[in-house]
Amino acid sequence: MPKEHVMVLMGGPSSEYTVSMASGRVVFQALTSLNEFDVDALIIHENGEWEKTRSIPNDAMHPSALVHVAPPRRSTLQGLDLLEDADVVFIALHGTFGEDGTIQAVLDALHIPYTGSGALASALAMNKHRSKELFQFHRLPTAHEFYIVPSKTESISRLIPQIETRLGYPLVVKPNEGGSSIGIHMADNREQLQQALEQHLAGNVPLLVEKKLLGRELTCAVLEDDDDTTMPLPVVEIIPRAGQFFDFTSKYADEGSDEICPADIDQKNSRRIQDLAVRAHHILGCRGFSRSDFILTPEGPIILEVNTIPGMTPNSLLPKAAKAAGLEFPQLMRRLVNRAMKTLE
Repeated sequence: MPKEHVMVLMGGPSSEYTVSMASGRVVFQALTSLNEFDVDALIIHENGEWEKTRSIPNDAMHPSALVHVAPPRRSTLQGLDLLEDADVVFIALHGTFGEDGTIQAVLDALHIPYTGSGALASALAMNKHRSKELFQFHRLPTAHEFYIVPSKTESISRLIPQIETRLGYPLVVKPNEGGSSIGIHMADNREQLQQALEQHLAGNVPLLVEKKLLGRELTCAVLEDDDDTTMPLPVVEIIPRAGQFFDFTSKYADEGSDEICPADIDQKNSRRIQDLAVRAHHILGCRGFSRSDFILTPEGPIILEVNTIPGMTPNSLLPKAAKAAGLEFPQLMRRLVNRAMKTLE
């Protein structure tokens, strides 16, 4: 009986290219080691070219290696032809194109099953403002925010007093879309807020200004079984070493943070966070798996965002939580692929 053909899609046109390559490489190796699937890597290179291969370049991943890619349309159209013989696609693309619902919509049109959430859930989770509106509607606790759309915005000098009145300091300024904590700035005063706003608005992208929450950084992943049963994994606490929050360096640099799994918190808060992670997963319509980030304040946990394609590098949080629950990395990869193949049944 022929093996199912799995294509691991990695790279991509986003600032998270190197993170995606690191995730894709490890996923490819794990699936190959199982000897249960016929596995290929499908790489979207920095120049926009697509390549099907079984030899993945072992480029070092480092924050300074971040790039932004805009693949030519012709290369993308030709690359999609490489997907034709895939039985299932493992999406290891982070950020734009991979995590925003774009590739999911393409694969839906081609009737090719894939790992993770569908197009709508992916787009909603990527849009922090819209997902927070849904969380608030369903009474999930969220941070207070000020949402800014550049095309509709007032001058920075008029925005700052409004933000100060509504939120006060300290503040977090971040892009409305994107991941790996890229582009996040902390502002403890007016000068820092002005600098952050000037930098973000120059890029002409929507952004969120949120009240900085004081508390412990926690995350909780969710896995679905083949029968759609949803299981929260153990809560993980993140203690950054390199900075004041879990930024790109803390996430992906060696020894960038201490990650305690299961988190050393009381049972009540642990269960509350797991419940919120499952609820957020369902509210957005996520599928297969997700990972929700929280701050545990003295008043209780606050949900920050949901990641529909969390990292799968050796330093990543979901695999660590899965291992704590008794699921080794290759078995986790098998489970995600098998769940994906159920979507077209």
